[in-house]
Amino acid sequence: MFTPLLTYSRWQMDEELYDRLVNVAEDLVVAFQSRLTWESGRFTGELLDSVADYDILEDGTIRFNFEDYAEYLNAGTPNPTTPEEILLWVRRKFIPKLKKKPKNDKAANRIAINLAAKITRQGPRATWFIDNTINQDLPVIMNRYGF
Repeated sequence: MFTPLLTYSRWQMDEELYDRLVNVAEDLVVAFQSRLTWESGRFTGELLDSVADYDILEDGTIRFNFEDYAEYLNAGTPNPTTPEEILLWVRRKFIPKLKKKPKNDKAANRIAINLAAKITRQGPRATWFIDNTINQDLPVIMNRYGF
């Protein structure tokens, strides 16, 4: 699990601080989602939903609970992937609604096998959505809320 951390350490968590941290976290969610949809233009579904999952810990740490493969997509690093892991995604994204179901299944399996081999060997195209959000958007967001 990849969890970038933002820590406001050694402060007693009070209601005002907690509210400011929630505002920072919500703005970061919007920034992560914007980078995934506007810059990459191709990410929807589970990854996009997972960036909205965060926890604010007692010490003021904001921890985002991304999908496991977010780290691989961010840096474009190879990720051991099997065709079975991506078959449903391939069916949903690539296979049109044809009248002949066996043709659909055969095409989906072929795409899943080739795509899984490419991801395992080369990795996906790097998006840098986490790095860019942390490096470019986080300072602006922190300044907005007085951190």
